[in-house]
Amino acid sequence: MRKFFIALLLVCIYGTLSAQQIKLDNKNKFTIYSKSENLERTIYIQLPKDYGRVNKHYPLIILFDAQNQTLYNYTSSTIDRLTWTNDIPEAIFIGIVQDDRSKELNFEINETTSLQFLDFIKNDLINYLSEKYLLNGFYTLIGHSLGGQFVTNAMLTYPETFKSVISISGALNYPNKDNVVKSKIIGKINYYIANTPDSKFSRQKYYFSTGDDGFQDSGFKLGALKVDSMLKANKPNSKNWRFDFFKGLNHMTTPLTSLPSGLIFIFNDWHFSDSLAMDVLMYHNNDPLKVLKSKTKDIIKSFGTDIALPYNAYYQFTDYYLTNGKTIEAEELTRQLLNLYPDDDGAYSLMAEVLTKKGDIKNAIKYLEKAQSKSSVDKYTEKIRKLKNL
Repeated sequence: MRKFFIALLLVCIYGTLSAQQIKLDNKNKFTIYSKSENLERTIYIQLPKDYGRVNKHYPLIILFDAQNQTLYNYTSSTIDRLTWTNDIPEAIFIGIVQDDRSKELNFEINETTSLQFLDFIKNDLINYLSEKYLLNGFYTLIGHSLGGQFVTNAMLTYPETFKSVISISGALNYPNKDNVVKSKIIGKINYYIANTPDSKFSRQKYYFSTGDDGFQDSGFKLGALKVDSMLKANKPNSKNWRFDFFKGLNHMTTPLTSLPSGLIFIFNDWHFSDSLAMDVLMYHNNDPLKVLKSKTKDIIKSFGTDIALPYNAYYQFTDYYLTNGKTIEAEELTRQLLNLYPDDDGAYSLMAEVLTKKGDIKNAIKYLEKAQSKSSVDKYTEKIRKLKNL
């Protein structure tokens, strides 16, 4: 039993380490022409570490106000950390540099130019990225302040395209005059909540937050609390929205807690929890293949597309099958792992172990040789020699 726990711990650690996706120095930028605005826009982009080496299509995370380097870098770091801990899936992350943020993001004051910018996002940018990169069609918009107002309006205007939104200290009641909670965006939210059937509303994922300290959030909190009350009154049982009220935080500090909270909320249905794994590995209450199939089905239902589960979900369940002498099931899972990670030496080594257990030494050697060809260090020569002696 003790050996099992040690092996399990090592497998979990290995899987987590292999999940780290974004190198913070792996940044790039490009420009794209906006037809609706008649100008060139600058976009920062970061790809998953193993992009192009695995058979995956990725969610897209879009941050506005990327000219704010502290906001952009913190968002990048947060995505990196949450990917490493398997709380969110690997994703393509872009940041949009605002040319004139008031005209582009402020729907309340500059409705026409804000909608032009939104059309650029929906048409020019999304189409460009879809043609050039491996996207799976699930987009998450992140906006702070006026950006929070903008991403909320994006969801309300094009709910079938922008199903996932994180609004941080959003200017939902802007301009805030005499603390009157009234704005075009709040009226639009109210209409959407009241007139959207639960079946359609359940496909949205809306996270919004505010602090209560400082001049800006002392006003913006009124709009956020109003929206919270509308959602509680009309959609009290929905799990697809969440409001965080961070007392003691101000407009500039709220993103520090909102970004991880929002991303974890958005991708909660993807997260492969430790309790789900332990239900199989420790308590033997479920079958790994059934668990993975059920989880994949739930992901497609929640996100409208498949998002590949983390490496260690397959690896540790294959190891579980091997430990319990179920080589047929172990081989099936390993083939799924190899399909997702065709350049991973660990997956080839795992298949060699499966084939060895089945007595197929000849093919086990071939998989170990393949593993060695994929590895940058000499890890498998001794194992190959021992198998050949058999």
